[in-house]
Amino acid sequence: MAYDPTKLVTLKELKSTASRIKTEFLAAIADSGHAIFQKADAVPAPEDAQENILYLVKNEGSGHYDIYALVDGKVEWLDDVTVNLDGYVTDEELTQALANLGAGSVYGGTKTNLEAADSDVITAFFGQDSTPTPKEGDVFVVTTLVEGVTYEMSSYWYDGGKWVAITGNVDANKVIMRDNIMMAGNYTQVGNKTKAQNGTAEFSTKGMSVAAILTDIFSKRLQPTITAQPSVGGFNLTGAKAVEAGTKLASAAYTAGTLNPGTYQYGPETGVVASNWVVQRITDKGTEQIASVDAASLGAGSDDNGGGGFVIGDKGGENVVSSLKYKVTATHGAGVTAKDNLGGDSEPVVKIQAGTKSRETAAYTPYRNYFYGATAEKPALDSAYIRSLTKSNKAYAAGTFTLSVPAGTKRVVIACITGKAGVKKVINETAMNADVTSTFVKSAVPVEGASGYTAQEYNVWVFEPAVPYENAATLKVTLG
Repeated sequence: MAYDPTKLVTLKELKSTASRIKTEFLAAIADSGHAIFQKADAVPAPEDAQENILYLVKNEGSGHYDIYALVDGKVEWLDDVTVNLDGYVTDEELTQALANLGAGSVYGGTKTNLEAADSDVITAFFGQDSTPTPKEGDVFVVTTLVEGVTYEMSSYWYDGGKWVAITGNVDANKVIMRDNIMMAGNYTQVGNKTKAQNGTAEFSTKGMSVAAILTDIFSKRLQPTITAQPSVGGFNLTGAKAVEAGTKLASAAYTAGTLNPGTYQYGPETGVVASNWVVQRITDKGTEQIASVDAASLGAGSDDNGGGGFVIGDKGGENVVSSLKYKVTATHGAGVTAKDNLGGDSEPVVKIQAGTKSRETAAYTPYRNYFYGATAEKPALDSAYIRSLTKSNKAYAAGTFTLSVPAGTKRVVIACITGKAGVKKVINETAMNADVTSTFVKSAVPVEGASGYTAQEYNVWVFEPAVPYENAATLKVTLG
């Protein structure tokens, strides 16, 4: 059953009446915390009345309604109202009325003919069977569709008597062109658009927004490039460098690795993420996978060669490698579509493709020291004696170095691995730069590497003076 919203009792009127409700009824309904009004044709009998209901019964004498309620088992008169409730909402309509208080309904219709008036759409909608009657506060939205494209959405508000257009600012993205623009006139160019001096040219604007048209005219759209492909960051082999042959490693440790996601010229962030990491050991003996991890990044790890460790050497042996490094390969997904300089999706699409990216660490490699020194004793010229001298702590290289000879020295020794040029010249800077190269005698001696590692043959140059050096001397040695 329909109701007339103009005949609802106002909250102000009900509040005025409620303020006069007798004390005993307030006490009776205190436990429930609420009461409701219900219109009745006659005063209900106590057995029919319900607690917490205010019965409104027409008083034919006053023309107003009296208020009754069930109090202590009796139906008592409480007060009267000062408004005429004839023709106002009944209890059957109360639920619907309250549900609609304070909020209008929103309706909508569509038209495909640009010539049709919006008012015709609204009239046709409410002229249908079973449609509601509009009330104040209702809103109607008219959508204009042309060739499947939404060109316009207009809204109207019902003021209780007529539909009034709701006007306001409209975003340029929402204003759509119905047709193309014909460029004509005595000009050749407007922004990015060109034509012959007095000719015409059609600007394809149909279906475009005003914002898009202005952007097309005044902004040059540039397609992006991938400025950086994804790459692996981190992942280094701790301590990797050239070391003396025979150096032992209980294990090799590598640092954590991350995937740099790459970059696009105009953004956005690429969104490239790694999903798997494979770590391989690379030696002179081959390549072996030692780890595979499904993760966005790789944690630090180590490799102990199955518990055997490693020996960095040049003559073979158990667990000996002449080169030790590691390689990691990250598998990653595709990136998001790159944007052009105006913030639109690239066309054709530019994006980082799914794939793999790798990185290798620096390597452990072996070298053989060269040795030199001056001693006051002349023990056997063997590996142990030579290794007790000063070490180069680097691989052999041509150049010069200074050898200090203290007073009392009985032997001066220079030892270089066979296969290298070795000693080319020795100058005694404290004896007027005398060339004393010829005073050194060369012999061959096998010299071990670190930790007793397999010996290599060395050329050893030795000078033993007839009498010990009386004074300290400085020798300048040149290696070829």
